[in-house]
Amino acid sequence: MILEQMSGVFGLFGSMVLLTIPQTIPQTPPRAQRIPESLPGPIVPEGFGVNIHFTDPQPGEMERFAEAGYAVARMDLFWHQVETEKGKYDFSAYDRLTESLRKVGARPLFILDYGNDLYEKGSPRSPESRAAFARFAGAAAAHFRGKGVIFEIWNEPNIHFWQPSPDVAQYSALALETAKAVKAADPRSTLIAPGLSGFGWEFFEGVFRAGLLQYLDGVSVHPYRGQEPESAAEDFARLRALIARYAPSDKRQMPILSSEWGYSTVEGGPISEATQARYLTRMWLANLASGVHLSIFYDWKEDGPDPKENEHHFGTVRPDLTPKPAFLAAKHLIAELRGYHFRHRLKTANPEEWRLLFQKGDAGDLKLVTWRADRKASDAEATPKVTAVTKTDPAFRDLLRLASVRWPAGALAESTGMPPDLKITFQNPETEEHRVRALIGGPTVDVGASVPPGATRTVAAPWSMPAGRVERREPVPVTIVWGGQPLSIEPMPLNVRRIDTISLTALPAQTDLALFLENPARTAFDGTAVLKAGEKVVARRPVTLKAGEERGRAFLPHPKAATVSVVLQDEKGNEISVLPPSRYVPMSEFPNRPTADTGFGYTLFVENAARKPTPLPAVPAPDRSPGETALRIAYRFDPGWRYAGWTSEKPWPIPEKARALTLWVHATASGDMLRSRFRDATGQTFQIDLGALDWKGWKTVTIPLDGTRVGVSWGGANDGKVHGARHWETLLLIDSVHRTNGSESAVLITAPYYVIE
Repeated sequence: MILEQMSGVFGLFGSMVLLTIPQTIPQTPPRAQRIPESLPGPIVPEGFGVNIHFTDPQPGEMERFAEAGYAVARMDLFWHQVETEKGKYDFSAYDRLTESLRKVGARPLFILDYGNDLYEKGSPRSPESRAAFARFAGAAAAHFRGKGVIFEIWNEPNIHFWQPSPDVAQYSALALETAKAVKAADPRSTLIAPGLSGFGWEFFEGVFRAGLLQYLDGVSVHPYRGQEPESAAEDFARLRALIARYAPSDKRQMPILSSEWGYSTVEGGPISEATQARYLTRMWLANLASGVHLSIFYDWKEDGPDPKENEHHFGTVRPDLTPKPAFLAAKHLIAELRGYHFRHRLKTANPEEWRLLFQKGDAGDLKLVTWRADRKASDAEATPKVTAVTKTDPAFRDLLRLASVRWPAGALAESTGMPPDLKITFQNPETEEHRVRALIGGPTVDVGASVPPGATRTVAAPWSMPAGRVERREPVPVTIVWGGQPLSIEPMPLNVRRIDTISLTALPAQTDLALFLENPARTAFDGTAVLKAGEKVVARRPVTLKAGEERGRAFLPHPKAATVSVVLQDEKGNEISVLPPSRYVPMSEFPNRPTADTGFGYTLFVENAARKPTPLPAVPAPDRSPGETALRIAYRFDPGWRYAGWTSEKPWPIPEKARALTLWVHATASGDMLRSRFRDATGQTFQIDLGALDWKGWKTVTIPLDGTRVGVSWGGANDGKVHGARHWETLLLIDSVHRTNGSESAVLITAPYYVIE
């Protein structure tokens, strides 16, 4: 452990612990302690955990596990292993695991998962197998009642873990029946779902629309990405709004849980063991700042010795239990913050600088955790540092006062007529009564209370956004005034999201500019789509959506490469959605008629090694296609790491001011992942994650080209920022998720248009 004095944040002088530690650690005896029954709160280490793959630990394994201080272990509760004879359940292996965890102060998160050939091959889809799975889940809830178990319904049903292929309706039917059975068996059970791979927005919509939120205690997701862990904050905010759109009124702030997420240190990969260690601690910390109190790191232990197998190197310890740097970083973060509650992320001039304030109970024990999230930061700057704030520090009083004013971390959601469910608690740690106020800006709302010494007051904050249903992302500042004086230290602004917005996508269609409206809230709407060239109104068209309609269309005159903007207004003239000034220009390289020689091909990659490209002919677009010509990529992936990319024989530049590319993609719900890659002038490659191919038929896909929604970037400047001219490396990349059994499918592409500023 490195201890030093630091001339610190906000002029503090305190004891700092840098989470860079030696490679040897003392043995720590196991510790038994009270296991919470409900979901974890924002207290370290209640929600810090890892995935495991055992029920019976190897010698010394639980002692090593206890050494780190993990509080949760996520493990599959395999149906086919528990019920080997119809109607008879054997939980003995999981009883042993639960007891092993209890002895070291940890609790299990059991995944209710996978099929059982006693009833049906593949995932439980028939009424008989669904009912049998629900009985198994109910039996598990009854068996483990009172033991602090968290149950999760399935693992990543939006990809290949649902057999034979992902199906949101099938999963929703199973999850609903299972949730009812679990809650009937134990009304006090803790139940989460759906554990999606990535933020599968349409899959989430389908599950929530089916009514599952009524029965859940939390929503789980696996936010895997190649980017820094702080980048998940935007996705968590969007998920918060989505939950509020469908949840019962008393569950609008239902917890979000990161039930699996890790970084592999495979040989030759972009993540070193030192970076994995930093990312583990930053993931846990940044998630707390997003209101995500449970974070399961994948994985506890390396799954194998092959240095080039990606899946073998997510672990925090090696197969022989030797610690990796990630284990050591987790151990020391937990040791430094054990018993501390996360209170606030503090406002900084640079958004890449993170300052998190922690407090032990309601006392004056304060710590700050600081780091920088940008890639150009040095290793020391990018590593979280823990600073103890003492009473002699100049900022101590204001930090203690700020820690004593509390509201939920993460995003808040609102809609028309429904302000954010924001409650502020004022706690007075001082010896005199004070009036404490929170000034919430834009327009300013003054919320406050007079608080006697040692007392606590909670006040509702009736703040809401200005009129209209446009998605607003402006930060909402909060200033704390204590005894008439504003605190010298400010918290980060509130992140408020609207849940009844209507989004627009535009695509040229011969003589028209087609507008595609997404209305996830399914509320009725009457308004107008306005086409503008500068300030001049070129055309107006009425837009009507009936209650219950999720999608709509409107048609405006084709802009013919002119720069135009589109504004969707409600009946009162309020802006609901805006497409900024843009030109819609067809991709000139895309063939406009069927031909065998297009200059395009697709390349199969096997274990990241490219095979010879296969020519990609243009074919007549099928009936009801949005375009006249299509490219068809038929692929077959054998087991293992396979992906295929759409490439060009010639350099393939991207127009200078292109903000995005839109196109139509026809899929067959294979569940494989869709991505895109382009390079900038420095040679830096950007990979854009476009989600799973979990739909059937045609769908519009938008590829951002401005550096947003980047899954990972590497090479060149290696800073995550786009520099200079860009060109395509792979316009569409299909990445297999069926690495055990392989897969076979096809996609069609048509009508690609650039959206140019």
